Amino acid sequence: MKTSHCLDGITQIKIAGEEALLLPQKAIYLIASKTLVVADVHIGKAASFRKRNFFAPDGMTERDLGCLTAILEHYQAERLIILGDLVHAQDGLTPEETSLFDAFRQLHMAREMVLILGNHDRRARLPSSWKLEQVKGLMREGAFVFAHEYAEQKNHYVLSGHIHPAVVLRGTGKQRERLPCFWLRHKYAVLPSFGVFTGSYAIRPSALDKIFVIAHDSVIPMPLK
Repeated sequence: MKTSHCLDGITQIKIAGEEALLLPQKAIYLIASKTLVVADVHIGKAASFRKRNFFAPDGMTERDLGCLTAILEHYQAERLIILGDLVHAQDGLTPEETSLFDAFRQLHMAREMVLILGNHDRRARLPSSWKLEQVKGLMREGAFVFAHEYAEQKNHYVLSGHIHPAVVLRGTGKQRERLPCFWLRHKYAVLPSFGVFTGSYAIRPSALDKIFVIAHDSVIPMPLK
């Protein structure tokens, strides 16, 4: 992987020989193919929690889809690839949540949208009106394999999601801050979860990994000891 450089909070890096932008909105933009890649949106998670009598804030899906629209239009992306877990659970696909994605899809009918089915997607019935190309397992294209969970590939670099990676930063005054990150390894990368209401998992990267932390609307390379 080529050494990165930052442009207005964005980090540009070469992955598997391809120029890519790591975006503070927790997405990767592949420049050559004009493809935006995100993972783990978890549409309907808050609605699912409320149905189970847990507190959850409203407006999460509207926020996430609005953010996706802004990125797609800013970069004039021709395709959106979702690396699994677009939705959270069947009971979260309320008429309100479904209609929000319907409107999002109608706004972007000229754009191809591909969903690599994740473990949550496989337990739900996705509306046909969403007009998604659904892929079970892996999708190979050029130097990349697009997957929900990492599976070793000999001749491809894997872009995956699923674990919602984050790192815990510690300060001299015993401060602790958990921040989402892009986790780039020798044979694969794990994207942070795109959804605002998704949580995260603290990883333990090795000295050979590259970590890009998302903080204050910027993607920042993190030195590893």
